[in-house]
Amino acid sequence: NDEEFVRVLEEIDEAVEFFGEDGGGAEVFGRPGSGGSSSNNRRGGGERTASQQPFQATASGSAEYYRRACALQDAALELLRVGVADRISQTSSQIQDALKLPKVPIAADKLEASLVYTRFHGISRRSNALINIARKRVETLGSGSLAASSYEDFLTLCRNTYCGARETLLTTTIRSHMDILKERHGLVGMTRLASVFLIRLCTVETALYLDFFGDPDKRRQTTKKVKGATSDGDDEKEAEENEGGDDASAFKRLGSSSSHQPGTAIASQILSEDATYRDAEFQSMLGSLCSALHRTIRRGLVSVLDLDVLCQVVSVLREERSAANSTSTTLAAARAVSGVIQDAQERLIFCANTSLHKEVVRFKPTSADLNYPGKLLGEKPKAAIIIEGEEGAGGATKKAEKEEAEINDAVAAQLRVYESWFPPMRSVLRILSKIFRVVEPRVFEDIALSAVQACTKSLKDGSSHILRASGQIHADLFLVKHLLILREQLSPFDIQLRSVERQLDFSEAGKAVSRFLANRNRRLFSMSTENALVTLLREGVSVQESSVDSKRDLEDCLRSACNDFIEHTTSSLLGPISRFVDQCKNASSDGSTDVLRKESFMNGIVVKGMFGNAYDNLESELGNVSTQMKLYLENSSTQSILLKPVVRKITRALEEARRFIDEVPNDENDWDNELRDEVV
Repeated sequence: NDEEFVRVLEEIDEAVEFFGEDGGGAEVFGRPGSGGSSSNNRRGGGERTASQQPFQATASGSAEYYRRACALQDAALELLRVGVADRISQTSSQIQDALKLPKVPIAADKLEASLVYTRFHGISRRSNALINIARKRVETLGSGSLAASSYEDFLTLCRNTYCGARETLLTTTIRSHMDILKERHGLVGMTRLASVFLIRLCTVETALYLDFFGDPDKRRQTTKKVKGATSDGDDEKEAEENEGGDDASAFKRLGSSSSHQPGTAIASQILSEDATYRDAEFQSMLGSLCSALHRTIRRGLVSVLDLDVLCQVVSVLREERSAANSTSTTLAAARAVSGVIQDAQERLIFCANTSLHKEVVRFKPTSADLNYPGKLLGEKPKAAIIIEGEEGAGGATKKAEKEEAEINDAVAAQLRVYESWFPPMRSVLRILSKIFRVVEPRVFEDIALSAVQACTKSLKDGSSHILRASGQIHADLFLVKHLLILREQLSPFDIQLRSVERQLDFSEAGKAVSRFLANRNRRLFSMSTENALVTLLREGVSVQESSVDSKRDLEDCLRSACNDFIEHTTSSLLGPISRFVDQCKNASSDGSTDVLRKESFMNGIVVKGMFGNAYDNLESELGNVSTQMKLYLENSSTQSILLKPVVRKITRALEEARRFIDEVPNDENDWDNELRDEVV
């Protein structure tokens, strides 16, 4: 208690006076003489005792001097320890007893007004004065000297005691508040509110820590600067009252509204001049308090499978991390949020890969999935019904209903188009669009590379099934349509889709082992490159590298699909003419037309019937091709690009057929001018 504290100080004063009776001690302790008064106040006695000067070897009775000086220093440090460390521990115990901590947590909205802060603010000024005594002694003696080590140990003890007490008082309340937020607002809402809460907590805790361990001179100078820039009238008066006392109230006035408002920036400016809050012990304590966010969110992330929720969590956390990084006093919260972001991204990557493996790699199509062109025919958008409205209020209402119906029809049409896509491609584009810019670029590109490869393979397999069920033209257009959409939808991601795959090749391992066993002079313990084990690994195992370019593979697959469509469509339109031209080429492969003239397929009557059947079927086949292309490919320019090579091939085939027919003379194989003109 206070009486005991005064009694101890008086006893130390008496010892100092006794030691300084011959005048030597008085000079050492900086006293004007040996007649010190015991009526000095408590703080003055502590300061006099703690400010003893280093031992001087020239003083008389050096051994006795040193012994008594050490005793006085120990007594002074004990007084400082009682005044700071023990006082903090005692206050913490009283708060726990009064609030029944940690069994009963404090409501978050009442935390700053509770005893957890008010009692500590009450002892902060006295504690700060005693701590500054020890800090000045360290500066006087030199931080690296042996004499200053006792004071440094004292400061470390005070910091550890303070941080331990604050962590004990706040941990239960913070964890309870996190759990309550999760129950009330869900994982996404809790993430934002909890981050804001931790940013505010770090700011308030930093201000309180500086009340205990900060340099009052630096804070007073900075407060004057901010006061002159931000306050006038009554605000100036309040800032002047806070100059010589507790800065916590000024800090609260500046930063109590929200961690994202300009008040926090001003408060950070007040704290920026004093870097005491960067102490390792205090930052470790803040990190431990902020770990409650990681603990609560991680438990929620483990059970989340929805990619949308995970993406929202990462986006919210990134925003809050930016807010926490904006001030140096909330870096602990920023580090905690960064750790949670990594966990959320890890969970997101796992869920994305799982979904891709399930919906793309292991996809097994049903008959409904392969119902082409049935899916396209059933999803043609319906024409909007427009009803002419009447004049006045009734007409305006009908007009609004008409506009709403048109909007709904447009959205429904877009959804129908989306639903007409092959399910694996739909899944790939949906997942990639969700995780884009949410995960790291390299991770996204790796996921996209494997997803595009699996999707391309799935489209080829689907085309094979459609070929057997619906025919060649539907299989070709199905593959062309989906590959065009896939390429178009991947372009906004601006990714290369390239990688280098490395594999271990053990093909030579057997021979290497045989050589190893046959070598009787093998050196197993040699430290050179001739070591037998090193040679075995070098000769038996090799690394094979292969370049993977999914974008190039996609382009090659699309080019191949377009070429197949052109070839198949040309053959379908020409019909037997295409086979006739091939037969003619084979018969005249040696450059002679003698064999060609006598072939049965070159008979004039046969050729005439063949060309007649081809021309009769051309119109219907061309109409069917045009109809199917419009059904699969909505863009007319794409249809034109695909049809131009078909027209060129048909023209070239007809010219070649005419050339072969002209090579057959009249009166041979039933050919004459009239028949030739009719066919050509």
